[in-house]
Amino acid sequence: MIKYLAHPNHPLPKHLIDVAEKAARFARCFGGDRHARLAGLLHDLGKAEPEFLKRICSNDKDGKKEPHALHGAALVLGNGSGREPVWPVALAINGHHAGLHNRGNVEKKRREYFPKAMAAMDRLKGDETWKGQTWPLIDSDFGSNLPDWLAKLSFDARMTSEGWLAVELYTRFLFSALIDADRLDTEENDPEVQKHNSPEKRRDWNAFNADTLLAKLNIHIQELAATAAKKASASVLAVRNEVVNECRNSASKDRGVFTLTVPTGGGKTLASMVFALDHAKAHPQIRRVIVVIPYLSIIQQTAKILADVFGEKYVLEHHSQAADPPIDKKIQSDDTDGYDQKRTRRQLAAENWDAPLIVTTSVQFFDSLFSRRPADARKLHNIAQSVIIFDEVQTLPPILLRPILDVLGELANPERPYGCSIVLCTATQPALTRHEDDFPCGLRNPRPIISDGRDGSPNLVEKHFEILRRTTYPELESKEAVPTLTWEQIAERLLASSQKQGLVVVNTRRHARDLFQKVVSLSVKNGNSTPANAIFHLSTWMTPAHRLEVLETVRQRLDAGQPCFLISTQCIEAGVDVDFPVVWRAFAPYDSIVQAGGRCNRNGNLPAEEAQVHIFKPKDGKIPPGLYETATNQTELLRKLDRAKPHDHTSFGDYFRLLYQLSVPDECEIQTQRGQLHFEEVNDLFHFIEDNSFPVLVRQFIEETNGAKVQHDTKSAKVYADAERRSFFLREDWRTFQRDIINLPVYNQNELISQHIITPAFQGRDESLYVLTGDAYYEGGLHGFGFYSGANYSERTVL
Repeated sequence: MIKYLAHPNHPLPKHLIDVAEKAARFARCFGGDRHARLAGLLHDLGKAEPEFLKRICSNDKDGKKEPHALHGAALVLGNGSGREPVWPVALAINGHHAGLHNRGNVEKKRREYFPKAMAAMDRLKGDETWKGQTWPLIDSDFGSNLPDWLAKLSFDARMTSEGWLAVELYTRFLFSALIDADRLDTEENDPEVQKHNSPEKRRDWNAFNADTLLAKLNIHIQELAATAAKKASASVLAVRNEVVNECRNSASKDRGVFTLTVPTGGGKTLASMVFALDHAKAHPQIRRVIVVIPYLSIIQQTAKILADVFGEKYVLEHHSQAADPPIDKKIQSDDTDGYDQKRTRRQLAAENWDAPLIVTTSVQFFDSLFSRRPADARKLHNIAQSVIIFDEVQTLPPILLRPILDVLGELANPERPYGCSIVLCTATQPALTRHEDDFPCGLRNPRPIISDGRDGSPNLVEKHFEILRRTTYPELESKEAVPTLTWEQIAERLLASSQKQGLVVVNTRRHARDLFQKVVSLSVKNGNSTPANAIFHLSTWMTPAHRLEVLETVRQRLDAGQPCFLISTQCIEAGVDVDFPVVWRAFAPYDSIVQAGGRCNRNGNLPAEEAQVHIFKPKDGKIPPGLYETATNQTELLRKLDRAKPHDHTSFGDYFRLLYQLSVPDECEIQTQRGQLHFEEVNDLFHFIEDNSFPVLVRQFIEETNGAKVQHDTKSAKVYADAERRSFFLREDWRTFQRDIINLPVYNQNELISQHIITPAFQGRDESLYVLTGDAYYEGGLHGFGFYSGANYSERTVL
């Protein structure tokens, strides 16, 4: 008798059964356990081919390379004899290594691989593992092709109805359950991985318990209130308290879509978590809370706050996209990946969101929902039965709203099994509600957590905006043209601030660099009346860990009343807790201007007429083209209509309706391709952001003070050194690395490589990650690449 193997020293029958049970357990939360068990039993059926056994027994030296995922897919599709094909299972099996393929591409292989699949089944029945026991698949009757809740939906011939789109999403969740089960079982049976992934080295999460977490949160809120009383005004504290109470009162409502509209500084971060945990307490099926945030700067801040409140054993911060490179084109086309230990171990490190509290980016969340890549999809099944908080929801890209809102509607639809509640949080609430005439793709009847008066109850949203009227916008609300200023004029006004504190927010990283240089040089020209250590810069070309350091220093100086001037990109706008007496904002989309204004007089300690948010048009920098320029033009239109009134919360609905009329397409190619189960086209069409960058790990940085250079290790340095010794990364490695990763422009990549400033990981052997050389990241950035050189300024950024 022959003993077939899934991996070295890992019996194939055991792997199939263990994966089947894991996948079924994962899929139970969205009603797909029967299909997931079937997918697990059949996913590696092709490994019962003699050629694969040769390869695995010879360490990939002998044996012909052939696909192994097509066998199980062909078996559940059948041989065309009349049985209904089980498409979601077939697509999940077929893509479990190379990614989801189009339905038509899988169909083409059905007849060729069906007899091979039957032969593989016969071989497995004779595997010595069974020793007379019955192989779990004794016939080819796989039951109904769709779950009952899905089969009753409408399916039209053009493949545009809700049934087709629902099948597409269900297939992705099934795919996710299979991927995670397969990777976890492989990891558990790889002695090398287990040796280096010992319990003391990995993060084992505490169980999600709403009562336990609420108790911790309530204590924190009480302590915070005592501290805040020393910093914030009584009116600000009253609004924050009322917002929390409203979140508690609304939490017992049925699951679905909710809006949380709170003025900046109103405490929505913790209030939304109060709602989520109380909501989970009212609905015990809820398994976790996912916080989705647009900007890295807010993610770091929010993750740190939650870790301080609940402990690190509860909170997973996930934003890096560096863990798994794009699938090789050859693997995409023929799936000849049967046995590749290096690739398999890289796949094991992909994130799976198994923690009780997740803090992630909009990019991670939505790209995963529309990606065909196994590494992206692995986490999806853990979204089911969750409360999903979308912070700063106004940042959702209009061009992608149709597929985004369709999927969110599915996740929160009470007639679907996903069981999610969605909370749309912002101070500038977009018009995402369905309007049959002008916005048919909107969400159906989202319920306000804070009463907006539409049901006859008191309008608390309006009340809160009026109470928290802490700033004025002279240029925005004026009928005069917005002034055009040079960087030097802005620098002069900033340094002339009576309180020696101020924030300038500009539209691009290059603008921030140019203005920062101008402020530093003007300070020197003025005889260093403002010390260099009081001038700061913030952008996404700094590592996340470094941005946290800068923000912490800025807060300390602001609280101490010391000189502090910050030049930033829009990464500081939404949700970052800083309080400047005056803010300048380059002319921009309306919501961006108002969010920047939320960093001015945040605690309400100044009279509103003294805390000013100034708008200007940069003479030295153009507005970024595309949607950003379109949105900025709508801001000008809003001014002309005399509706640019940040303290009137209804003005945001006016603005977004103007914007969506121009930027939400009437026809959406992504939705068309989704309905036809064209996963490859959807993957290529859906890009939450156009990102022409690549990840680089910073292991050391140089600080220079008065000519002396000192090298420091980042927290990732030792973790990387350990990974280099073993020659593969663990999931915990990537969780550490993401705080020390920068994304550099692709157009600089070859030049940086040729000058030995970056190199692929593991001394050039692994291009899944690039690393900076030891002396490349320090104050002044990278010299010779158009990056600036600062003097005695600990900036440590690549610009």
